[in-house]
Amino acid sequence: MIKPIEAALEKITNRFLLATVVSRRWESIVLGRPPVVETTPNEPRIDIVLREILEERIVVDHETLQINVIGQPEAEDSEETLFSEAFNPTSASVQEIVGTPNEDAKT
Repeated sequence: MIKPIEAALEKITNRFLLATVVSRRWESIVLGRPPVVETTPNEPRIDIVLREILEERIVVDHETLQINVIGQPEAEDSEETLFSEAFNPTSASVQEIVGTPNEDAKT
């Protein structure tokens, strides 16, 4: 029996591109985007993503390398982009971010 990842490599032949597609789609499902295939309770998200690829619900435009999820509504303009601003470690010290320990806690 062929493993799902091997079957997915027949759909997206570049293994690095496949890894990128799987990780991005997995992350979007974790963040709340609904799957575009039927799922069962407690089904692992990685299995859902691989099935979406096998059922050709996720396709990649090989010219632009754009990932398209077929059957999923487009994101609204009002939605906030994830990681819109990079963390700058020099902008604040750890103490400024988390606060200093309470002096009373030491006694």
